[in-house]
Amino acid sequence: MVSDEILRTHLQELRRGTVVVASLVALRHPDYGYALLQRLTDHGFPVDANTLYPLLRRLEEQGLLTSE
Repeated sequence: MVSDEILRTHLQELRRGTVVVASLVALRHPDYGYALLQRLTDHGFPVDANTLYPLLRRLEEQGLLTSE
């Protein structure tokens, strides 16, 4: 049987991964960070700006997106 703590940890990792994929899909077309926050929320992925902007920087460092 899986403990509640292990389940919570895996669910958190799943959510993070889902937000990454959702962000990349949403940014197939250039847009502003604030618009991305709104779009993610509208599609059931509420993300705090303090989470999203560092994520976007990491994705840029990985070469998965560019910013201006």
